[in-house]
This record gives sequence, structure tokens and C-alpha cells, in this order.
Amino acid sequence: MLGLSVLCATTGWAQTQEETKPAKETQESAAEQELRSFKEWMRTQSDKIATTTRAEWPTIKNDFSRQANKIENSFQNLSENSKREFLELKTRFQELESKPMADEVPLQAEEVRLREKELLGSFSNVQGISPIHMREAYIRFMQNVRAKRQNWTSRDWDYADYILQNLGKRKATVEEKLSTLDEIKIRTLIGEFHTLRSGQEFKESQRAKKQK
Repeated sequence: MLGLSVLCATTGWAQTQEETKPAKETQESAAEQELRSFKEWMRTQSDKIATTTRAEWPTIKNDFSRQANKIENSFQNLSENSKREFLELKTRFQELESKPMADEVPLQAEEVRLREKELLGSFSNVQGISPIHMREAYIRFMQNVRAKRQNWTSRDWDYADYILQNLGKRKATVEEKLSTLDEIKIRTLIGEFHTLRSGQEFKESQRAKKQK
């Protein structure tokens, strides 16, 4: 009887081991499957990057984060080769993100001059803005951005962003002559610009998703 009990216990232990083993293998298989799907998705994004616009990129980044997070949650279930491959794919995505979008062609010098007059008015000669007028130039810029932005495309924002950068370069040369209140006001206006632009890009991405 004792021998039979030991035999049964041993048999039961072996069955338990056999039952738990497939579960682990299934889990690992699911992780590897997620990675394969992720590789296919990355290949698709790489193939179409030349035709991807700025408006589409937020959606692509969200898709990337969703898939990458799922794989990271089961990262330890990947083989060593798969772990390295996943990390390489993340690096590859960062490289894609740094590439110019399809609608990011070089800005035209003549168009920049026209936009400077449109957005800065009497301050369109950026390099000639004096320290005492620096704050007013930013205020004028944002007044015009607020008034015109509703009908802007991403290209219009590119020009406005470029002008804002030029303002920033001029400000840097006279910064020591600006008051603390001027600095605070200018930083607030710059923050508003980027908030408005991000909001517009989000709306465009939502519109693009609905059209699919």
C-alpha cells in the first residue's frame, strides 16, 4: 500500500508538471506572436514613410506605443534573440520618427518673407527688433496666429514655427536687456503657440482616422 501511495503521488506530480508546462509554452508563444505582428507593422510603416504626413504621425505613434507596451509586459517570455530584435525595432522607430514627413519640404525664402509681414506686421524685420520691442513683437505674432489659425494647414504652421524660431534667435541676442516680466510673457506666448499647434494636429489626426 505504501508503494502504491508513493507511485500515485509521483504520478500526480508528473501530471501536474505536464499540465503547467504547456501553459508556459503557450505564454511564450503568445509573446513571440506579438513580436511577429509588431515586425510586420514596422515593415509597413517603413515602406510607406515617404508618403506619411505630419497629420498621420500621432496615430502611428499611438499604435506603436500600444503594441510596444504589450510586448514589454511579456518581455521576459521572449527568447534572447527576440529581446534584441524588439529593442532594435524600437530604435528603428525612433529613426523613422526623425525623418521628414511627406509634407515637410523645404520652406521657400520668398514665402517666409511674406509670412513675416503677415504675422509680425511692423516687426517683420526680425533682426532689427530692439530689446524694448521684443515683447510686443511676440504679442503681435500671437495675435495674428490666433486670428488666422482656424484655416491653417500643417504647412502654414511650419512657416509660423520657423518665424517663431527666428524670433527666438533674435531674443537670445538681447536677452540680458529684457526684464523678468518680458521673459515670463514671452515664454507664456511661446507655450500658447505650441499648445495651439498640438491641438490642431490632434484634430487633423482624428479627421484622418475617420476618413479611413
